[in-house]
Amino acid sequence: MAKYQSSDIRNIVLCGHSGSGKTMLAEAMLHKTGVLQRLGTTSAGTTVSDFDPEEKERLHSLFTSILHCSYGGKEFNIIDTPGAMGFIGATIGGITGADLAVICVNAQRGVEVMSRRAWDIAGQMGLGRMVVITRMDAEGANYQEALKAVQDTFGKECIPFTIPHGECAEFSGVSRVMDESQTGDDVEALRLQITESAVECDEKLLERYLGGDPISHQEVVDIMQTAIAEGHIVPVFCMAAEKEFGVEEFMTGVAEWGTDPLHAHHHAYRGEEEIQFKPSPESGLCAQVFSVLCDPHIGKLSYFRVFSGTLAAKSSAFISSDGKPEKFAQIYRVQGDKREEITEAITGDIVAVAKIETLHVGDTIHCKEFDAHMKPLPFPAPMAGLAITAKSRNDEQKISANLHRLMEEDPTFRFERNDLTGEQVVRGMGPLHLEVMLSRLKNRYKVEVDTHAPKIPYLETLTQAGDGKYRHKKQSGGAGQFAEVWMRVKPNERGKGFEFVNSIVGGVISGPFIPAVEKGVRAAMEKGPLAGFPVVDVIVELYDGKEHPVDSKDIAFQLAGRHGFEEIAAGCKPALLEPLVNMEIVFPADCTGDISADLATRRGRPTGMEQLGAMQVLHALVPLAEVASYGSVLRAITQGEGTYSMTLSHYEPVPGNVSQKLIQQLKAEAASHE
Repeated sequence: MAKYQSSDIRNIVLCGHSGSGKTMLAEAMLHKTGVLQRLGTTSAGTTVSDFDPEEKERLHSLFTSILHCSYGGKEFNIIDTPGAMGFIGATIGGITGADLAVICVNAQRGVEVMSRRAWDIAGQMGLGRMVVITRMDAEGANYQEALKAVQDTFGKECIPFTIPHGECAEFSGVSRVMDESQTGDDVEALRLQITESAVECDEKLLERYLGGDPISHQEVVDIMQTAIAEGHIVPVFCMAAEKEFGVEEFMTGVAEWGTDPLHAHHHAYRGEEEIQFKPSPESGLCAQVFSVLCDPHIGKLSYFRVFSGTLAAKSSAFISSDGKPEKFAQIYRVQGDKREEITEAITGDIVAVAKIETLHVGDTIHCKEFDAHMKPLPFPAPMAGLAITAKSRNDEQKISANLHRLMEEDPTFRFERNDLTGEQVVRGMGPLHLEVMLSRLKNRYKVEVDTHAPKIPYLETLTQAGDGKYRHKKQSGGAGQFAEVWMRVKPNERGKGFEFVNSIVGGVISGPFIPAVEKGVRAAMEKGPLAGFPVVDVIVELYDGKEHPVDSKDIAFQLAGRHGFEEIAAGCKPALLEPLVNMEIVFPADCTGDISADLATRRGRPTGMEQLGAMQVLHALVPLAEVASYGSVLRAITQGEGTYSMTLSHYEPVPGNVSQKLIQQLKAEAASHE
């Protein structure tokens, strides 16, 4: 039996940009509560959270880690997430498992792009949020500027709950605003602001306050948890984690006011129907996998959060992805890379199970009575790509299996064989993401690959209508073949795909042969007339034809459909389509001119600009072919300070002046490989 109740659990996820102090905050929490006898540091690679060899080498968090400690009568489950943009998938998974998002902001640098992204994701998932301004003791720390950036970016709901005593070398600790023993004009003004924000979540208190009745300190404290969970208040704390200044005050705030698992808002789905359920240890089991680790020594380790019910060791439960029951022989509580076997997991627990191959990130674990699933995790599609080939012939057979293991761990990492280009391609969220994943492939599975830029997956379409007929006739010994088809071909709306229209009347072509014609047309569309790319967004109407009572057969109508489409399509003014991506580029404001000028040379179309502290955020629509190696260009322009992300938007025709040269180039490349 658990030694605590579900209401005592506090599940928090630490989010923020690289260098914002997440891992040191987690380390200080463990040390402050006696879990650790000695405080590790990220600079020395000695923290409990960053246990992976790759993290120790790079001195940065690259993967999600789970930690736990006890404080103030509460059980803290801490999810530490990486801060590089390329590892946004880990942040999404971590937020899914938590009830409270803690956004870390570096006091030297203010709000950075991953802190803003994590804030948005946590809000979309309905989590309450707190902000921690870290590294208050660092040279160049500026609390007032950092606080202003937080409030300008995240809103007026962000209110200081601790006040710093000095900063940089003079930083010596904090005062708690909600501690009634603290006095002063600043403290009183903040308490008034907190009171005004808190009463917004209680109609009776709001009515009293607006009527001029005083609201007691205890009344504000009593509704603080609700005010934070609903976003009326976002407490802001400040600290220096390595010196452990401000850490205890932050933990007190989480213990007293953080959302507990029984009061969190959760929804499940049965098909398309949304189902609300009240979390309770006595209710039916509902849990969700939010992270997976595939270790060569211990096998597959799946981390999951219990949203309702209880899961006992040696019991069975259903898995949503295959609908079958699975035995959960052993359940573990996790501390970094250490595991402790437990007898059961109750509502709110974050635990792990080993060697269940049917579990995947996003899967719901449930009992028979709870026949529903949690919402799928909203992972973005990976767009950065590298084509790969094995360095050693002996490794060719190992590539696929081991890359699929890495895909199990990170849903934003993909491996595919591109049928359009014939290449093996890995895709991720950016150059660093791909570099780390391929490094892991080498170090963990001893498989090395060579890489190069992948070919762009162009498409083709038709821009004019056409009409024609084709007769297929073969009589050269043995059974003959005969089929004649009459077809109209015209462009379809962009994105509508292929439509086949059967307008045959009078039985001039027998019903069983109609699908054969369509099959032939589809085969022809796999290689377009311009450069051999698939043809999309066309309507083909079969309106007449002929057949032979003996020689007509399925294969004959397939060939007639195929060659008929090829001949008609060649006269329908075919055009090349290219993929366009939505880009978000973050860079120092003084680089705006250079970034904009470079983007113009790449046929980029700006769609918006916003300010993020000292950084600018440019949104643009750009052809994928023009930004295939954008990471190195951006680093050069911004001296390594710029970051970017991109998602597929849609396909558009390649402009005429570019298309002609491109088709010649593609044909020349194809000829060189024949």
